[in-house]
Amino acid sequence: MRLELLILLQLMLLRLQRAQDACDAGSCHPATGDLLLGRSKQLTASSTCGMSGPQKYCIIGYLEAEQKCFLCDSRHPYNSYTQHNSHMIENVITTFEPDRKKKWWQSENGIDHVSIRLDLETVFQFSHLILTFKTFRPAAMLVERSTDFGQTWKAFRYFAQDCAASFPNISSGPAKGVGDIICDSRYSDIEPSTEGEVVLKALDPSFEIENPYVPYIQELITLTNLRINFTKLHTLGDALLGRRHNDPLEKYYYAVYEMVVRGSCFCNGHASQCDPMQSLRGDVFHQSGMVHGRCICHHNTAGVSCERCKDFYSDAPWRPAEGARDNACKQCKCNDHSDRCHFDMAVYQANGGDSGGVCEDCQDNTMGQHCDQCKLFFYQDPLKVISDPHVCLPCDCDPEGTLHNGLCESRTDPVLGTIAGRCPCKDNVEGVRCDKCRPNYYGLSGNDPLGCQSCNCDPSGSLPFSSCDPATGECLCQQYAAGRRCEKCVLGYWGLGKSLYGCSPCDCDIGGSQNNLCSPKDGQCTCLPNIVSRQCNEPASGFFFLPLDYYIYEAEYAKPLSGSAPLVKPTALPKCDIYFQKQGYEFTIENGKIVLNRSKKRSVRKAGLEQGTIQFGPNSAVAVVFRQPSPGRPVTWTGPGFARVPGGAGLRFTINNIPFAMDFDVIIRYEPESWEDWLASVAIQPTGILSSQHCKNRAISQESHALALPAMKRIALLQKPVCLEPGTQYSVDVYFSQLSASDPKVKAFILIDSLGLIPRISSVKNLCSKKDLDEYQKYHCIEIASEVGPHILPEACARLIASLSARIHNGAVACKCNPQGSLNTSCSKLGGQCQCKANVVGRCCDTCSAGSYGFGFHGCYSCECHPRGSVSTLCDQVTGQCSCRREVVGQRCSRCLAGYFGFPNCRPCSCNGYAELCDPVTGACLNCGGFTAGSRCERCMDGYYGNPLKREPCHPCMCPEAPTSSRYFAHSCYQDSQTAQLVCNCLKGYSGNQCDECPSGFYKNPRSPGVDCVPCSCNNNIDLTDPESCNRVTGECIKCLHNTHGANCQFCKPGYFGSAVDQNCRRCICNLAGVSPAMCPAGNEACICDPATGACPCLPNVVGITCDQCASGYWDMASGKGCQLCDCNPENSQSNQCNQLTGQCQCKLGYSGRRCDECEENYFGNPQTHCIPCECNQEGTGQPKCDQATGACNCRAGVTGRFCDQCGRGFEKEFPSCRQCHLCFDQWDAEITTLSQTVQGLMRFAANLEDKGRQMPSCDMHFKGFENTISEIERILKHPVLSLETFADIKDFHAFVQQEVAQMDPLHNILYEFPDFNERIEETREEADLLYELLQQKIDLHHSFHYLNLKETTSNIRKHFEISLLAEKKTSGTIPIVRYSEYTRDSVLAMLDDHALKESNVLEQLKVIKTPDVQNLNEKICGVPGNQPCVTAACGGALCQDRYGLKQCGGPGCSGVLPRSAEAFRKAEETAVSLKNLTTQLQEPENQVESIRKMSEDTKLKGSQLNGELERAKNQIEVDQEITKEFIRKVKAFLLDESAPPEDIEKVANYVLQINLPLTPQELTNMLDKIRNIMNYCEKYKLNVNKRNRKMEEAQKLLVKAKQADKAAKALPPVNEISNTLKNVANSQGHSKGTFIKLNEEIQGIRTQISQAQNQVNKTSDELNDFSAKQSEMEDEIAMLQMKMMKSRNQATNAKAGAEAANKQAQNINIEFADIKRKYTILQEKLKAKGPPKVMLEKVKQLKEEAEKLAEETEKKIKRITDLEKKLQDLNQTKQDKAEQLRQLEEQVIAIKNEITEQESKYATCKS
Repeated sequence: MRLELLILLQLMLLRLQRAQDACDAGSCHPATGDLLLGRSKQLTASSTCGMSGPQKYCIIGYLEAEQKCFLCDSRHPYNSYTQHNSHMIENVITTFEPDRKKKWWQSENGIDHVSIRLDLETVFQFSHLILTFKTFRPAAMLVERSTDFGQTWKAFRYFAQDCAASFPNISSGPAKGVGDIICDSRYSDIEPSTEGEVVLKALDPSFEIENPYVPYIQELITLTNLRINFTKLHTLGDALLGRRHNDPLEKYYYAVYEMVVRGSCFCNGHASQCDPMQSLRGDVFHQSGMVHGRCICHHNTAGVSCERCKDFYSDAPWRPAEGARDNACKQCKCNDHSDRCHFDMAVYQANGGDSGGVCEDCQDNTMGQHCDQCKLFFYQDPLKVISDPHVCLPCDCDPEGTLHNGLCESRTDPVLGTIAGRCPCKDNVEGVRCDKCRPNYYGLSGNDPLGCQSCNCDPSGSLPFSSCDPATGECLCQQYAAGRRCEKCVLGYWGLGKSLYGCSPCDCDIGGSQNNLCSPKDGQCTCLPNIVSRQCNEPASGFFFLPLDYYIYEAEYAKPLSGSAPLVKPTALPKCDIYFQKQGYEFTIENGKIVLNRSKKRSVRKAGLEQGTIQFGPNSAVAVVFRQPSPGRPVTWTGPGFARVPGGAGLRFTINNIPFAMDFDVIIRYEPESWEDWLASVAIQPTGILSSQHCKNRAISQESHALALPAMKRIALLQKPVCLEPGTQYSVDVYFSQLSASDPKVKAFILIDSLGLIPRISSVKNLCSKKDLDEYQKYHCIEIASEVGPHILPEACARLIASLSARIHNGAVACKCNPQGSLNTSCSKLGGQCQCKANVVGRCCDTCSAGSYGFGFHGCYSCECHPRGSVSTLCDQVTGQCSCRREVVGQRCSRCLAGYFGFPNCRPCSCNGYAELCDPVTGACLNCGGFTAGSRCERCMDGYYGNPLKREPCHPCMCPEAPTSSRYFAHSCYQDSQTAQLVCNCLKGYSGNQCDECPSGFYKNPRSPGVDCVPCSCNNNIDLTDPESCNRVTGECIKCLHNTHGANCQFCKPGYFGSAVDQNCRRCICNLAGVSPAMCPAGNEACICDPATGACPCLPNVVGITCDQCASGYWDMASGKGCQLCDCNPENSQSNQCNQLTGQCQCKLGYSGRRCDECEENYFGNPQTHCIPCECNQEGTGQPKCDQATGACNCRAGVTGRFCDQCGRGFEKEFPSCRQCHLCFDQWDAEITTLSQTVQGLMRFAANLEDKGRQMPSCDMHFKGFENTISEIERILKHPVLSLETFADIKDFHAFVQQEVAQMDPLHNILYEFPDFNERIEETREEADLLYELLQQKIDLHHSFHYLNLKETTSNIRKHFEISLLAEKKTSGTIPIVRYSEYTRDSVLAMLDDHALKESNVLEQLKVIKTPDVQNLNEKICGVPGNQPCVTAACGGALCQDRYGLKQCGGPGCSGVLPRSAEAFRKAEETAVSLKNLTTQLQEPENQVESIRKMSEDTKLKGSQLNGELERAKNQIEVDQEITKEFIRKVKAFLLDESAPPEDIEKVANYVLQINLPLTPQELTNMLDKIRNIMNYCEKYKLNVNKRNRKMEEAQKLLVKAKQADKAAKALPPVNEISNTLKNVANSQGHSKGTFIKLNEEIQGIRTQISQAQNQVNKTSDELNDFSAKQSEMEDEIAMLQMKMMKSRNQATNAKAGAEAANKQAQNINIEFADIKRKYTILQEKLKAKGPPKVMLEKVKQLKEEAEKLAEETEKKIKRITDLEKKLQDLNQTKQDKAEQLRQLEEQVIAIKNEITEQESKYATCKS
């Protein structure tokens, strides 16, 4: 026993060794076997015979004498001895027994639907299926498979004899792909009757399979279940007969000898052997050869089908083995830290297919796909391998400062830059353990994601390169910065971070702000009310700062004071002052020094100033002088004017609006009327007690203050200030006296403008610094602000005055602009002057200016007093009334008094006593009386006569009555000087001395009461000079003109139409064939037509104004009876219109005939319904193509078919040649036709017998005999070789049939059921005899043609029989068509009769045509009478032909229309050819002109580009010049600044001296020389242009000649004069040819000139290109200059400013010498303390010299640049002039081209 086990184990090892060897080379597969072996219990059938008991079944075999029926008993398994009738399904399993055919599986009788099913225990690979049947194979069956153990099924293949009937939705193949499901008919035929096979292969070998492991292939070859479904049995036709002795279904069933299902264990290429699904002991319990289902897997795979990898072998994806590739599963790589893993496709794809195994449950503090990484908070020891169990060490990091709470870098990687164990610090932490803050960070904390907080020192406020305290975060601040972060400024500073200098001072305005504190963010100061801006130095909108001279008190409004002026102390003015003033000097004291200026004599009263004087009161010596401003002259006074004060008198000014307690300077504005100086005595007296502490300490002196008023000045300033306070009213008394009068007897006056108070800025505490006060004095702010009129304040003055105003008025003051007099509510920021409307003055725009009036929303109206009509230009400011001179009136004094004219020289009117008023301008009299008229009432009115100049009155004209009556018919009258008789000038329509008669053309008697002459109403159709043109009494028109008639000549005459009123009556023109003869009389009389439109009275259905055409849908106007209806068939024609001469309708495709009521050729059918195209093949038909009645194609010999598109019977099939077949075909064809007819008759007879046999069961035996006989005949016909014995048997059988027929006597008794039975039997007999004879003939043929296969013949017979049946059906279907063709034929015949009748009518009409008309027409067309025969007719005729068969009409000497037209056409063609040649010749110069035009356009374009470049260069130079000027200005300002230190001045000067221009003067000169050379070329080009202009004038002259030549080509004359005209045309053509030759020569000259111009243009273009290149060089140089200028822009700007300053200092050196000397002395004293003075002085002198040199060089360079700019501008202008000349030249060339084209067109069309 032990030995047996060892042997068994050894066998198993050998088996495993072989399997391993087979799988080592790649894929391996188990052997294929029969899947049925060992699975009999898993094989089932839905129907098995004898399962419930014995069951009878029969076999088919009538001709055999053996047993036909048997029993089936399948209640027990098959046993060859005891159970040999058992036919269970397990019998189909192959056993290889000797008597294999003794057992089979068999289904129950007569059941069509039976299935056999195989259920497998797992998935198997299916190869093929073989079924061997005992009986007929199924007529229809299908094979199905399942891969889910029978849950779902899919069809493998369908099998059927008739696939279309059994499986209509399944394709019958062939298959196009390996997976196509088709129906196969190869295995379903009724033959063989036994041992027929059905074979199914899983994969069709005809298709090549590249990869058998793709899913759809695996789906085809794998299965868990197989099912074969039989759906239809094969029967012999007797299954439908009723049951007689035996059941016909007993012989129809399914029986299968053997069933083979080939397949193998499915192992995906990873196993070569398989084991059973259930482990049993060895193979003892398994049938030998059984295919098991569990694979013995290799390649590290596992599973029943090796469908997965083994455990811990998942590093690669599982794949089936393919060919030499085993696709083995790979072991996972876990570095000895894990023994479990799984496959992850995402991981596999991510690393490029290298590894997809993911380790599970890694140990030793490892993790990762391969356990090759340390866990979090561990790192890999770089000195140990990864598989070491102690490779991962814990991290040592401070969790407060480390990222991820103490996580360190896990391993060292030079590529990634990681070091194992290194702590990754937070962003603001450093140190090995991340345990301290980085510089400028503080406060280490674990809660902070950055570790430490940033000190966040403000870089604008902290010191650079400093760090903060790491514990507190305190920063080190710059000056004026504060805060922990140095993020803010200290008080009084702002703007940290907004500039490079850190914190800036608030710099709040000293007067506009409350203090010097501002917002640290934006620097906004705290402003006083109504003040805005950051520094509080701008007034709010609608507010302003008061000017320095705001407090002005007008002298016009002061109170006059009488009496002598108070005495002035002698010491008020120094004696020398009075002395020098009398000597003609201006005496002033400036800075403690006496300054004398020689006075210039001038007129005291300003010329051109308009002024008026008004007394203050009746007893006052003071008067108000109003002065009106003059355009273009400055205003030197305030208010409306002056107070004119005499010597010794005074004015009292009241002051009650002091805003602030402070000191004021008193000023007086005045104008003396003489050259003598005046003296003012000023006394100020307060009305109350002073309360201000400021003014209490400085009480006002009660004494008067003397103030000199020099004649050469206009403003006097009181040297001693006065202290005034608010709330107190002051009276200022000022007396005026003249120091020395030149004429004591003449009373002297002085014009006082106003008194002003100037606030003294130094008296306001805490307002100005010493520097501000020095600037205030330096810029003479008080003197400038006191001037009257427009003046510009220095910036320092404006700033200080605004601050002073804001302080003393506690903010800005409201503008309070008068809404009526101002344009808006805003005013000037300093001064508060509102924007006044026209003629409005005052700060608030609240009064009218002098010389205007009517203050309102419109402003003020100008007085506009007429300078010659008014006394003064001033007017009343309320009413606007001017002061007029005598005899002048009006508001503006602009017109004369009534009765006067000729303003401004007004004179009395001259009207001869007939009028009082006249025109104020011309003096023409108005409203003349006494029936007079004229500008001086010097003549009588129309209708009156007399002489007013001689005082003769005017009398009425009696023509025949007075002008005031209704019977006055004259224009005027006069009295004859000789006869004294009255002569009337009559109106139109009247005549006679007294206009009491009617002239010619008028009627009615004017002597009749109330009746006037009326013109005859004849519509201008009579001769007005003819006295008999109309009746003088009734007015009836008698002699009508212009083809008119009627009482008023208002109608056109009969035969005429139009408008008689417009003299437009024209003769009627009617077509004689379209109107009734009664409407057109014979002779030359015109036809009668509509008198308004000229429309002729047309015959029926004739239309047109002249009745010259038929109406739409009608024709045949030549009949003389009107037009006939076209009567087109509405269905077959395109419209209801037809040809008006022939009546032919426009037919649709397929129709013809005049009315489109016939079918067209190659169409057939009924035209009333539809014409059908025959569609006959063109190659297979003759003529005509088809029958128009039936549509049958007319095939040629040898061609047949419905469309004649195939060869006929007896001809070869190669269409269209269709050659005739061999003669033997006819013999065979006759035999086959006869045999087919016989078989057809027998089949009809059998069908009749079958139908009646169902009604007579008693005839079954007889019919059975007939059936057997027919079967025997069929068998004989199918037999391939017929012997004589067989034919003899057939003959005997025929006799037997006859006997059988004779025995059917009982059938004669039931003739009522089969009345034609005897006839049919006789027919059958005859057919049988005929069949016998045919068979005898076949035997003979067989001997003659032994190679003939009767089976093929029989199939041909069947085929032709089917064709005959089809032909019979088609023939029966043609009966309606034949009937319809019959009907069509009858219709066509009727139409032909109708057409013949119409043709006869037409012939009759043709006979009516007169021959002479045709003769005359022939003579007019061809040239000779048409009654001559064609042989003798020289000019031919309408029907004549020449020897070539062409129509002959005309010839030499023939005068017909056709020959003349042909000759004219021929000559016109020749002329056209000549003109075409001329056009071709003219085209060349036109092309040249076009090319010149293009060249001109290119030149113009280049010129415009050059212009653009020069313009850009000019703009750039201007920009650089502005930059240079700005630079010089800044240098100048710097050098003028007294606070600038000398060392800085020296640096700036040295820097400026180092600046050089990019181009030297020599280079600029060379560049200008180049530009001049280019311009010289342009000048030469200009001369050439003049030459071209002269040539152009010559070309214009040539064009004039061409126009004269064109007059010879006129329009063609009428036809009868064509011959003569063509001769003239020939002469004209010769003349034109000469002219064209001349023109050609001139054009050649133009070409030469154009060529010269082109050469010149080319030269100019080259020169311009050279200039463009030079310009490019110049642009490059300018670009370099610009780059250098950009680099040193600031320095150049400063240098230029310094140069200008130095230049100005050099010019003003004499004036400033004393000041410079004083400053030089001070500078010397300072330098003594600082160092050696000589060195510094030398440097200053050197600096001055260098600055002067720099100024000179800069001026020279600027002058050069200016000259260059001017030259460039001149060049640009010259270029523009040249471009304009080119444009004019281009226009001239285009004009020449257009003229030539026009002349060419005229000559081509022979038109003028």
